[in-house]
Amino acid sequence: IPYYPIRLVAEKAMLGRYVERAEAESGVTFVGRLGTYAYLDMDVTIGRALETVDAVLPMLRAGRTPPVFVHRPL
Repeated sequence: IPYYPIRLVAEKAMLGRYVERAEAESGVTFVGRLGTYAYLDMDVTIGRALETVDAVLPMLRAGRTPPVFVHRPL
């Protein structure tokens, strides 16, 4: 069940492992609160969504693969 992340030492280590696994994937971009394992207020969430579209849409139009993370969780 998703919850607001608390970035303690153990959780940061776990997040590091998740990021490594995510970077091994192709054809997927992790976004939003769950995709970056971060607590975000709604205004920040909407702003990041707009930034993601601005970053990813030109790549898709050019036939390029978007990055795994537009906003890195670490």
